[in-house]
Amino acid sequence: RSRAFTLVELLVVVSIIALLIAILLPSLRKAREQAKLATCMANMTGLAKAGLVYAADDPGENMIPVPNTDYLPQASGSIEWGGKSGIGQPQSEGDLVQSIFGTAAFRGPAHRPLNSSLFKGGFPNYNPADGEPNPGPGNENYLNDTKLDLGIYHCPSDTGYAGGGFLYTAHDGRETDRNETEFKEEGLTAYNHYGTSYGANVFWITGGLEGKQLRSQSVYLTPLSRVPSPAASIAYLEVPARYAHLWGSWAGSGLEWAHYEDRVYHNKATIPGWHRQPFNFDVAFADGHAATVEMKGCFRPPPDLGRSNYPADGSDRDPYLLYRGVTMRGPGWQLDTLPAASVLTRYFAP
Repeated sequence: RSRAFTLVELLVVVSIIALLIAILLPSLRKAREQAKLATCMANMTGLAKAGLVYAADDPGENMIPVPNTDYLPQASGSIEWGGKSGIGQPQSEGDLVQSIFGTAAFRGPAHRPLNSSLFKGGFPNYNPADGEPNPGPGNENYLNDTKLDLGIYHCPSDTGYAGGGFLYTAHDGRETDRNETEFKEEGLTAYNHYGTSYGANVFWITGGLEGKQLRSQSVYLTPLSRVPSPAASIAYLEVPARYAHLWGSWAGSGLEWAHYEDRVYHNKATIPGWHRQPFNFDVAFADGHAATVEMKGCFRPPPDLGRSNYPADGSDRDPYLLYRGVTMRGPGWQLDTLPAASVLTRYFAP
């Protein structure tokens, strides 16, 4: 007669299978993440090379396209350079096509200049600055712009905002950190929120008082031929890296919080990149290559409690001074274009 498995034998087999799965899963997870990292790196390399092609045809020789200030006078340039239509932060509740990062707000795929170097024929302009908008029946045209699959702008590990920024407690007691809290609450990927998983290096643009001509000390608004170290100068970077170099600049003294005027700033402990490594981010350089770099702002100096930091009228004020802790350089990378002189741009402070 055939003999069946005993319960003990069955449990032993199940235990062995469970053990093998436990051993293999981390390796499989690591291999999957490595594949995503390779895709992300390929994306960043492609964006950098597209930026070089764009610079070759651009009158200002700009590797990072400058948004059209005729209809986007307040644009920072950090996300308007390329990507699809975003749906984050609608200007009217629940209406995705009214996102400040969407086609209706002149940030759709037809308005993002680098797309012309990546996609033959570009995209239809459903919201021209000098003509009638064409949202289509039921805003179909605007909605289709939010559904585009532009893989080069989408990091496969982008599952949503990974951290960073500074939280403050407003008068109503609700903790917010400007745009980024809404991003977190929406549960969107950066690709869907902004229209891209990647941002541009638009740091160190100075203009002084209102109406003054802007000066650039970074790849943004600087002619490519005037970037002294293109192999080390960052042009594009993961969205969370936009905040990493500022880490510690306001609330990075090791304290859990620091007062400033009517707000209470909270420091987040870490800022991971899309690939979940704290302070490690994929970036693209001005010479067309990409790499992973470590980028982290420094701690601000500890408070000088022996120094008077109170107004002469005796009113209460926090003794913890808000020293800056910005980090602009690291091994093999820089956000600035020093030692070159700053470039006087054709743009003016709004």
